Amino acid sequence: MKFFILAGGYGHRAEPLSLIKPKPVFPLNGMPLLTLLLQQLRAQDWSEGFINPQHLGEQVVAAADGYGIHFIREKELSGSRVLRQALPFFTDWLLAVNGDTFLEIPLTGLLEKTTATDVDGVLLVRPDHTSNYAGLCVDVDGFLESDGPQPGSGLMYAGVALFRKKAVEKIDEANFFKSIQKNRLRFQTVLYDGIWLDVGTPEMYFQANWEYKTYCSDPQPNAFSGNVEISPASRVEKSVLWENSRIGPGVHLSECIVTGNLRLENTSHSGQIISQQGVFPLF
Repeated sequence: MKFFILAGGYGHRAEPLSLIKPKPVFPLNGMPLLTLLLQQLRAQDWSEGFINPQHLGEQVVAAADGYGIHFIREKELSGSRVLRQALPFFTDWLLAVNGDTFLEIPLTGLLEKTTATDVDGVLLVRPDHTSNYAGLCVDVDGFLESDGPQPGSGLMYAGVALFRKKAVEKIDEANFFKSIQKNRLRFQTVLYDGIWLDVGTPEMYFQANWEYKTYCSDPQPNAFSGNVEISPASRVEKSVLWENSRIGPGVHLSECIVTGNLRLENTSHSGQIISQQGVFPLF
């Protein structure tokens, strides 16, 4: 089987961070999110797949270097319809993964649901008690109900799905849930309650770093990417520093994101995003 990591969105809600990096390349504790997903898939012997780089696409390509990825480029984003471009290259099932969330993909549990001949696909769902996401309704047998997303249902799509080939052929909407509903496709569900990190806004991305550090049992107080230098005459507390950040003397940072490729001296910031483009509130 092959996988498709969806990585083409512009990430407007994540600005100004997404003006510097595309969301799939946002580092979690120093490692690009996309690379973490690819490592996970490779560890479970999923070695061939597709990615659709678009916004700042060269960074997506670089983060996937060495993983044997086939890149699918569109002139204009087509949403879920991009999955159809993989049709000539797989015969049975396609795994689709959102490139802007981190989770432990339960591949075994998803694959167990594909043995029934009346199943067109399998969705990973998770509890959502916030109603911040489009809700999903599931019947007593675990099948997605045909009414489509339902606010306040208590369940949400977790960003991973298995599609039978004939289901991919019927994706004719930017949002594949509309195609499922219109074509009355039968999708089973798998309930997931593990780590799930959304980097959709700067604040969510910042918090995701600390949840990921807890997940990794990393006791370090900050989240640094590569080639970061910190002067002993500075103080950095609970902050995220992207690559090539130089923190000189007289700097105090608390709960900040430094977007890299810049040097700071004799300045103090709290709860801010510091970039070459300027300083912005984080919270």
